[in-house]
Amino acid sequence: PLRRPARNLMTTRPPPASATASADADDPLFVASLEKGMRVLDAFRDASDSLGLTDIASITGLGKSAAQRFIHTWERMGYLIKDPASRRYRLGPRVVELGYFFLRSDRLVSMAAPHLVALRDRCGLAVHMSVLAGSDMIYLLRLPSRQLTLAEMLPGRRMPAWCNSGGRMLLTPQDDDAIRQTLLRAPPRAFTPRTVVDPDALLALIRQARDDGYALTEDQVLQNQVGAAVLLRDARAVPLAAISVRAPRHDYPTDRLLSDIVPQLFRTAQAIQDA
Repeated sequence: PLRRPARNLMTTRPPPASATASADADDPLFVASLEKGMRVLDAFRDASDSLGLTDIASITGLGKSAAQRFIHTWERMGYLIKDPASRRYRLGPRVVELGYFFLRSDRLVSMAAPHLVALRDRCGLAVHMSVLAGSDMIYLLRLPSRQLTLAEMLPGRRMPAWCNSGGRMLLTPQDDDAIRQTLLRAPPRAFTPRTVVDPDALLALIRQARDDGYALTEDQVLQNQVGAAVLLRDARAVPLAAISVRAPRHDYPTDRLLSDIVPQLFRTAQAIQDA
């Protein structure tokens, strides 16, 4: 049985540079220069293509000279690649290698994967496993259906936890005040015309998911898509992750999602816990 949370599951999103500097000013073990170097890689979080030196300096808050030194170091190590013609940078393959090391060695991922593959094969729908990261969620495993795009297949994507079924389940162990503060600190924005963004309405939906033990969503991140999720717990009932299924709305109205998919999610979560 899963006796303890898998390593590194609850990593939090890096705070802004000013918050980091304030929080760690008195920490003798904190290496400020390493934190600044990591800001350079983190700058590519929302980049659709490449970034230039000026872009990276602006995003990270570093001076151009410091940013250039960090960029050069990351390039020499293979974490950044420079286009000699445009003199712009993109992430290198070694970044993916780090993710592989984590996924290969993480106990929860290795135990859950066969059960999630079996669930995907039974229902023929996209199956995901995600964990909480501060106020966001990160996908650790994404098993696609045939209709998904490449971006929707890749693990590692970070999303606001409030916006989909898996993230809402990950928020359910928190008390209402903590959830309300999270929603106030980063006001929700709409992904579709039907995305619920009102903090009171979102809190009510998360409360409902807490009471039911499952969460259902409809058209929240993508149009014509529904989702269902449950929590995966260890043997002591400590929440570890959420497992979720995404389906086309025209094939899975709410009543079918509740009758066909939610019971399979519960059985899969129990099988992983008992593994």
